[in-house]
Amino acid sequence: MNTVKVDAVVETDGELHLTDRPCRKGDHVNAIVQIHEARGDDARRAAALERFIQLAKNSRFCSTAPHPSRDELHDRNGYEYLDL
Repeated sequence: MNTVKVDAVVETDGELHLTDRPCRKGDHVNAIVQIHEARGDDARRAAALERFIQLAKNSRFCSTAPHPSRDELHDRNGYEYLDL
């Protein structure tokens, strides 16, 4: 089996032409086409990133109330310990 990797540009919607390949009429071939992101998506991604950054700047990631102290977090008053 002979494998050839080709990077091509689609010039007509739905058509991909592969020329000058080492195959002849009647040869059985396996073709895999991977479609890369369109270049127009760059503008959409940049706009989405800008919206995300703006939302992050306007959000409140911290609480307004004071944080409890360590003693308040680990208050063991009221718990009974068993002596084993």
